[in-house]
Amino acid sequence: MKYSRLLPAAALFAICLAGCSNTKNNPLVISTAKRDAKLFVVTVESAAFFRRGPQTGREPDKTLLKETVVRLIRPSFGYSKVEVVATGEQGYVASEEIRPASSALIASVSARKTDPLASPSTQPAVEQFNLNSSDPRLVPPPEDLPPVDLPPPAPEQ
Repeated sequence: MKYSRLLPAAALFAICLAGCSNTKNNPLVISTAKRDAKLFVVTVESAAFFRRGPQTGREPDKTLLKETVVRLIRPSFGYSKVEVVATGEQGYVASEEIRPASSALIASVSARKTDPLASPSTQPAVEQFNLNSSDPRLVPPPEDLPPVDLPPPAPEQ
């Protein structure tokens, strides 16, 4: 009897919860995959780059030159977290010093990553494994031997 008063409230709560879970068509929900995939470029001659975030009285860890391509990780009003595409370093730059990269710049960055005609010295080293090699590290260990302290096996009759 006392639970019958809670039933309408529980039903209303369940309806609200189900309505909030549908984020597919909700324009206010930003897809992290879309946001994380954005490439930006430095627009000033030299932008301060902080690995652990800007702090008062602390010099930047390095500076990024104009046209340096960065991947936006987390946008913010003051400093945005970015990843330098060329080196993979993550850090913070002033949000007003970067802008979305042009499609031509994005295409050139993508072409640089997969350029089959690039010289071997510019491409990352790929470790090669040859299982037929005489490398002693690739030889399997010997079979386990029985412990020495066991008595010899009994002769078969």
